[in-house]
Amino acid sequence: MAVNSKHPDYADRVGEWAIMRHCARGLKAVAAEGEAYLPMPSGFRAQEDAGVAAYSAYSMRAQFPEIVTPSISGMVGIIHRSEAQIKMPEAMQGLWERATKDGLPLEAMHRRVTSELLLMGRYCLLVDAASTGSDMPWLAGYSAEALINWSPDRDLFVLDETGHVRNEFEWTEQQAYRVLRLVNATYSVETYKGLERQMEGAEPRARANKPIKEIPFVVIGSRDLSVAVDEPPLIGVARAALALYRLDADYRHQLYSTGQETCVVINGEAPTAVGSGVVVTINGEPGRQPDMKYVGPTGKGIEAHRTAIQDERDNAASAGARLFDSEKKSAESGDALRIRYAAQTATLTSIAMASAAGLEKALRYVAMMIGASPDEVVVTPNLSFMDTPMAAAEAKALMEVWKGGGISYQTYYENLQRGQIASVERDHEEEQVLVAADQEGLEPEEEEVDPAADPLDQQQPPVAA
Repeated sequence: MAVNSKHPDYADRVGEWAIMRHCARGLKAVAAEGEAYLPMPSGFRAQEDAGVAAYSAYSMRAQFPEIVTPSISGMVGIIHRSEAQIKMPEAMQGLWERATKDGLPLEAMHRRVTSELLLMGRYCLLVDAASTGSDMPWLAGYSAEALINWSPDRDLFVLDETGHVRNEFEWTEQQAYRVLRLVNATYSVETYKGLERQMEGAEPRARANKPIKEIPFVVIGSRDLSVAVDEPPLIGVARAALALYRLDADYRHQLYSTGQETCVVINGEAPTAVGSGVVVTINGEPGRQPDMKYVGPTGKGIEAHRTAIQDERDNAASAGARLFDSEKKSAESGDALRIRYAAQTATLTSIAMASAAGLEKALRYVAMMIGASPDEVVVTPNLSFMDTPMAAAEAKALMEVWKGGGISYQTYYENLQRGQIASVERDHEEEQVLVAADQEGLEPEEEEVDPAADPLDQQQPPVAA
């Protein structure tokens, strides 16, 4: 088999992925697909040019509802309303400002992961590094379409890296593939240009030239880190958008037709011109009454189309709203709850948790490759999607539970963070340092005043009289 062979599950989902990409890009991408998304009315084909001109005008009038991309942007904003808490070893702090080879910050990379999970239901992260293993590894993101083949045992991943390559000022498309293997419990990489192997069995190394015993590649789904392919969470919104696109094309075609009445002459000669300022004389046949009138479609279907368009907009809203359905129904039994969650698609909560879990696993690979402790990497997602500040009475009650030994200080502090009382920028240990400093009457990180400095540079606030 060739390196570009596809996994059966890939072939099953690639059509849905194409729909999501086109709908996310909007009208230009959808219209470019022609009859794949907007079939030609059968009456057009009876025309002399097989309906080419009529279909061109028909599709040009249609408007595609731009609802997929705004929905994703809004949901990413909700999930990342408060950024996830990320703890890393000191040696990895440089990733905050440069997590990818092209300089994308870590938080921006996390948002990209979440955005792709909402759009496609899948995203992949490869931890890559220079061949010497001396530089800080980086995160390389791969779209759902790029992972074309894989093994359930996670000992083989095939990545399609086909893209445009620059040669001075010109760009040409180059077919390329990367194969990640686990051979004799050691990670190795093969690269292909076209279908010809260019590099065979290279073994990337960690610090101190240690072999890597696991493929540092993370497949992130909309609900977990399984290699199984999930349905795109917003596929219902995309399908509703395409249905709206087709309804809008018919609706506007009817509006156009009802506004283009046809002049009809009965028992007479047709005038050479019509319109304002033109005098029309009809010469009819002897003994027969001439008549001239304008006729056009009645437009009876316009109101029905309006109703259908509104119904489809409601369907799109419902498809997007399902992602917010993560609350437990109080009347459900344990079995009923388990069945409901096993059957439903992803929710914002599951996507936020999967995005954080995938980033955490990738960062742990980075720690392993530089000789740091992977256990020091912890990514805690924000799961408080709405503005729900904790009331004073609730905070007091929570403090009593902590003082009584019912919960740890870490649990107590995390609840204060979710209640928007404690800062999400600090963990419980950093907060305790600040508390201790306040109790000693000292300002944390107080700047020392240099006696030799210019006194004009040491501006003090004015003292009230």
